[in-house]
Amino acid sequence: MRRFFTQNLGLKLFSLAVAFVLWLFISGSRELTTAVTVPVQYRNIPTHLELGPNLVEEVRLIVRGPSPLLSRVANSPSPVVLDLGRVNREGVTTFSIQRVNVDLPTGVVLERAIPSQIQIRTERREVKEVPVSPVFENVPEGYQIESWTVTPPRLPLSGPKSRLDRIETVRTDPIDLHSQPGGNEALTTAFAGDPQAHFVASPQVRVRYVLSPIPAADRSAAKEKR
Repeated sequence: MRRFFTQNLGLKLFSLAVAFVLWLFISGSRELTTAVTVPVQYRNIPTHLELGPNLVEEVRLIVRGPSPLLSRVANSPSPVVLDLGRVNREGVTTFSIQRVNVDLPTGVVLERAIPSQIQIRTERREVKEVPVSPVFENVPEGYQIESWTVTPPRLPLSGPKSRLDRIETVRTDPIDLHSQPGGNEALTTAFAGDPQAHFVASPQVRVRYVLSPIPAADRSAAKEKR
């Protein structure tokens, strides 16, 4: 037993002194209350669900503790982490923000969060194939787009079912025919058009098109309408 207390005595005394100084530093500091704004992170989102719109991105934490520790919290704020692993079906789930949701230094107390609760709406994730429609601009005067084909003609979109139901087609970036003299095909990118929908595969497509002169009769009729 005696050997246990005397072995590495210098190291043990040094550790004790450091702990004592740290205790004096913390206990001698004034205890304050402050507010810090931190981001919200969502973890373990089920693969078959999509998060709804209007997600809370930040919360305000009212924290209390020694001034040096509060300075550390303010300078390096830890996010509030919400674990969605227990959410197994679509609908609305309420999460209460507690001390366990944020990594605060020992000695810092979480008084409350604003908001104190966050409601998350989840919806079933689906995949839907939609046709691709090319967009042309700067068609040479006196010509018209006679026909076009897109490869691939359809692209798979993933997202919440309610959002995918609204999407009947996706459009490409405009194909500038002035920048392709004599050409009859172009590589371009399809645009989903909905912030909650995303392409499962590459959105790049190849568009082949045929230009033909506008018949004289049609040109005359167009001039008369002007």
